Amino acid sequence: MADLMKARSKVKVPANAAKILERCRDIVLIFSDSQISEMFENVGNALMEFAERAENNTVQGRFFEAMNLIQQKRPEIEHEFRRQISYGFNRFGQDPGDDLDQGSYSEDSGLSLVEQEEVEEMVASENIVLKATNHFFQELYALRQRFTVLNGGKELKEKQIPAGPHHLTRAFRYAIRDLEVDTQIKIILYALFNKYIIQQAQVIYDEINSTLKEEGILPDLKPIPRPTPVEGAGQPKDNNLRLQEKEEAKEEKKQDPHEELLDSIVDLMSARKGGERKEVPPQVAKESAEKLVGVLDNLQSSTSTQDITEIIKTPGGVPNLEVDPEFLEKLKSTLEVEREKALSQIDRDKLSQVDSDLIDLIGMLFEYMLNDPVLPNIAKALLSHLHTPYLKVALIDQRLLVDPKHPARRLLDNLVEAGSLWIDEAHPERGIFPAMQQVVDRVLKDFSNDISLFEELVKSFEAEMAEQQRRTTTIEQRTQEAARGREKLQLAKKRANYQIQLLLKKHPLPEVVVTFLSKTWTDQLVFILLRDKHGERGEAWQNAVKIGETLVQLFDPKQDKAQRLKRIQAIPKLKEVILKAVRQTGSYSRSIVDALFEYLEDPNSWTGHGAEFKAPPVQEETEPEKEESSAQAAQENLTEQEQAVIKRLRKMKFGTWFEFTSAAGVAPRRIKLSWLSPLTSTCMFVDRAGQQAEIKTLQELAQEILAGHAKVIPRPKHPFIERAMVSIQKMLGNEEQEGGRTHSSAKP
Repeated sequence: MADLMKARSKVKVPANAAKILERCRDIVLIFSDSQISEMFENVGNALMEFAERAENNTVQGRFFEAMNLIQQKRPEIEHEFRRQISYGFNRFGQDPGDDLDQGSYSEDSGLSLVEQEEVEEMVASENIVLKATNHFFQELYALRQRFTVLNGGKELKEKQIPAGPHHLTRAFRYAIRDLEVDTQIKIILYALFNKYIIQQAQVIYDEINSTLKEEGILPDLKPIPRPTPVEGAGQPKDNNLRLQEKEEAKEEKKQDPHEELLDSIVDLMSARKGGERKEVPPQVAKESAEKLVGVLDNLQSSTSTQDITEIIKTPGGVPNLEVDPEFLEKLKSTLEVEREKALSQIDRDKLSQVDSDLIDLIGMLFEYMLNDPVLPNIAKALLSHLHTPYLKVALIDQRLLVDPKHPARRLLDNLVEAGSLWIDEAHPERGIFPAMQQVVDRVLKDFSNDISLFEELVKSFEAEMAEQQRRTTTIEQRTQEAARGREKLQLAKKRANYQIQLLLKKHPLPEVVVTFLSKTWTDQLVFILLRDKHGERGEAWQNAVKIGETLVQLFDPKQDKAQRLKRIQAIPKLKEVILKAVRQTGSYSRSIVDALFEYLEDPNSWTGHGAEFKAPPVQEETEPEKEESSAQAAQENLTEQEQAVIKRLRKMKFGTWFEFTSAAGVAPRRIKLSWLSPLTSTCMFVDRAGQQAEIKTLQELAQEILAGHAKVIPRPKHPFIERAMVSIQKMLGNEEQEGGRTHSSAKP
């Protein structure tokens, strides 16, 4: 390393450095133009394969829509990808951060929640970068050293290497940032990007290295071996050498993404503290950690969930948690005080850097939990009691933050998920909350230093979750069925009323006939639509309509004597058919039918003489075709914003959570989209117990969203701790990008 530093210091920055960079940029642009074009030529085939394996028509339709949209956006994506590559070269030597373009938005550097789609993309892109960095280790090492010379000897970070995996992947991520497709589609695009661009990148790495050698930049640079770091050497090392050794060791260690994520966080935490890692003798560090565990034991033994029980028993206390602006800050402050109280009882300087980092990480992890917009505040208050026990777990077993199967990690993941799904703060005594409180009580009471307790708790709590899921799903399914039934009944009534109105409009009819048709026979038509799977196309419907027409024709003033005689003779048969039909429904009015039959017995009562006839009380009904046309017209009258929101809502998955705010000072209402009627575009929402909570049309929902009275709360797919770690990494990375400003506690 010393020889390399000397070699770099002897080589002056070429006077034509800018032109050299331009040559390297052109090499990358020619390559990227060709490869991204090949990638897009294969996008259609890849999506078609997924579409053919789709579980249902809706999912399949999304793949087809994505194929069309991607082809439409292809020129824009290719242009933006090329522009971002050029932009990366233009900013040579500068830290690109997470966003390449100057026009990109800036985010708060605090520990904010990461959107589910963002987590998916971050994981996909980081895996691509990690694998490529390992695969092209030698080539990237040479590029890094040579570009450092062009940078005036100032060493480049891995993500600053022009055309490196970081640069190319960020450019692609930025190029597709506005592509409105499902995250699953974007993950497929990342896989294709990796196949056609990243995995083929050795061509440009070799060519750029050759170009730089030709320009006299470290022409004799030798490839470095990849030695496994020697543990416990005990010699002080240059920070750059430490970093290089760590990079060299990555290929040998073959870290999984969770270990890589933790290492990245630790590096960023070190950078925040000035890059110095304190050295503590192993025995001293061990004794300090054991002492701290004892201190935490004492704190844990004095903690209970009695305060939660008192909140629940307080009349009106629980709902107010959602609108108490100081509640979360009180919880965060309590956790900070707990950590400070524990650390104040030991000599912090004797605590190893690893243990110090773990304590900070557990604090950030619980703060992330407190920021969760879906988790009810009563659950946050309960789970915050696990802060001290989990500090102990981290000190006893560091696998907590790298092993997704660690029992304590699984338990906390499950508790957060269960609390997000099955707690109603207005009635916490129902649902999963009592089982959660029992788990927390067991941890506080029984956990000393035996991790096996968490195995037992995970097993029992997962059984509780499964039972709660079964109950909630059953209730929600019944709620959906009831909603479908109500809508089917409503539509059947509309259709039956429309058909009867057509009969009543033909000519004046006796009042008794109008009553029969508008009540008894309307019910008969509704009954047929609900029971006969063939509906209006079925024989039962056609026969019922024909019976109604026959009855109306008896009173047609325009009929001649022959027609009247023929129809009179058919009355006994008509009465027999009507009676048989209405008896099948079981809910007909006997008095209405008897009145009709009595009227039909007297020929003089329906001879057509004016006094016996009355104009029927015809109600205006909308023909189904006209109704559909009217709905389309209403859709066209919507604003462009409303139409765009409705379009997205139609693609939204059932199970999506929404937060509705009715007025200032009133607790927001969080309910789940359970069903969307394909016929009436009506949305049904359910509460955490699966009961119907709200019915809204798509138009109403879109207008509330645009007015800021409703918003979607993404439901994450990744477990809680994994999401928290990704968010912590992002927050620390933002801090480093902004100059590493002082940060004592991760706050949003």
